[in-house]
Amino acid sequence: MTPAIAILGVGNLLLSDDGAGIHAVRKLRRDARVGSVARIIDGGTVGTDLLAEVWGCEKLLIVDAVDAGLPPGTTVRMDFSGPDPQKIESRNAHQSGIPGLLDDLRLLGQGPCQVVLVGVQPGAMGWGTELSPEVAGALAIVSAEVARQLDRWTSAGGAAAKETSGTEQLRERI
Repeated sequence: MTPAIAILGVGNLLLSDDGAGIHAVRKLRRDARVGSVARIIDGGTVGTDLLAEVWGCEKLLIVDAVDAGLPPGTTVRMDFSGPDPQKIESRNAHQSGIPGLLDDLRLLGQGPCQVVLVGVQPGAMGWGTELSPEVAGALAIVSAEVARQLDRWTSAGGAAAKETSGTEQLRERI
């Protein structure tokens, strides 16, 4: 049976910090808090081929580099659930694919009930395969927030407390 929760890491590994989502999900594959609860997907630069990967998930957690105008390495949590969900703005090539992917799923009657994005503010977006020190250092905070979100979704018999839409800047709480 396919897990009802999917964690989708997106990004371009050739553009330094833009690959943060991919680096994060690779670390999450080795995290005991995550493995048995969710399906972990390396989404690359997002395309329609991901429809099959996230089809049928009830809850989708996206991990990505997010330009929120904050200092590099700052982590954010954005909730796209609720009565008035935020919109994902397209600021680079793969982010334009996330809204399209979610729209396609909704049109096909397979849209997840809850969508949360855990992101990290990039510092370096030029050619390169290494993360900046600030973003590399933030991956532990990203992993901890992913684990907390999974706990929210799976605690209390699988019915997490009602969350409101919004953006939250995360601080190190490990």
